[in-house]
Amino acid sequence: MAHTLADLDAMTIEEAHALPVADRDQILDLIIYAGRNQATGETSHRIGLYSDYFEEDLVRMLKVKAVKVYVRGTTSSDFSGNIIGDTDAEQYQAAFRHVKTILDSSGTSFSRVVSFVIFLTNMDNWSMLNEIYIPIRRSSPFRHAAQ
Repeated sequence: MAHTLADLDAMTIEEAHALPVADRDQILDLIIYAGRNQATGETSHRIGLYSDYFEEDLVRMLKVKAVKVYVRGTTSSDFSGNIIGDTDAEQYQAAFRHVKTILDSSGTSFSRVVSFVIFLTNMDNWSMLNEIYIPIRRSSPFRHAAQ
């Protein structure tokens, strides 16, 4: 059964916890979607998919037994420390594969990422990074990039 956030708000914690896991997962997607916000309705000069901020609704997240997953820093290297890929694009793809592996093993996915911090060695590669990132991540988490 598809639930709405209004349905969740009307439930007690005990009622929400009694929902099947699939129902709670569907509601969590709604909570995450509702938490992504833009600061203004103005057209931005910024490039790429992201939201300005994420408003975390702890009560709703508690009701669906949501768990935060923090992914550690990832690079394009393998477990031996060898760089994977010969080009920057191949290395970005390898780093995103590492993030996906961590998300998969924790039972979640890119669709539920609400904050993404990216460190680039060369900000001139921002457009190339976006070309790789956008197909992986269709919705917009809060995002920051630094050099």
